[in-house]
Amino acid sequence: MKYLFTLAFMLFECFAFAQVGNENISFSTGNFFMRANRPTTIEYVIDGSPYMNSKHFEMVTVLGYSSNVQNLRYNAYADEMEFEHGGQIYYANKEEGLKIEFKDFQKTYQILNYSYDNKNRFGYLVVLLEHPRYSLYKREKIELLKGEKSPSTFKKDDNDYYAKEKDLYLVKKDLQYFKFPKNNKEFIAQFALDKSNFEKFLKTNKLSFSKEADMIQMIEFTNR
Repeated sequence: MKYLFTLAFMLFECFAFAQVGNENISFSTGNFFMRANRPTTIEYVIDGSPYMNSKHFEMVTVLGYSSNVQNLRYNAYADEMEFEHGGQIYYANKEEGLKIEFKDFQKTYQILNYSYDNKNRFGYLVVLLEHPRYSLYKREKIELLKGEKSPSTFKKDDNDYYAKEKDLYLVKKDLQYFKFPKNNKEFIAQFALDKSNFEKFLKTNKLSFSKEADMIQMIEFTNR
């Protein structure tokens, strides 16, 4: 049924977007459909890379669809999945709940509606742990910073550059998201845990609040 709906939607979208022009195009491969918008071309030199994993397009699996899909790469500056067609770069269509797995990186991205810092957001989060009670996600982000201006007229200014922001870890309970606690005191209060049991668990397993693998173990502990 899902595939029949997808096929019908593809036919409608191809007709609708055929009249828009070359900034909006439609693609389909197998049973997976992507509508794409071409990213804005940046006309000046920027140092570094906006890509979190690799600048190369990698094979992916889109869960719930055919394995015959476009190779993708994650642009962490734009929060977009990109693919190449006919020598041009395009953004993949975002569909809430969609999971994209990069097997070479052992990493799965999911498109989610989530809230953080009193703002609603719609974008990609890395799936670290899924559970009916508490799930753990990571937001990866790259920012664009201004290059330092030269104090001398004989030397050009430094280029603007991409810089990786600190990863943001979010815990999901029901439909609510909150930032992963920064220490055991906050963790115990947030999850209403028995203090002695949790501190014993941390000590026995030598866990740190700064290590991703240890964060996953802590959330697994709360789900017992």
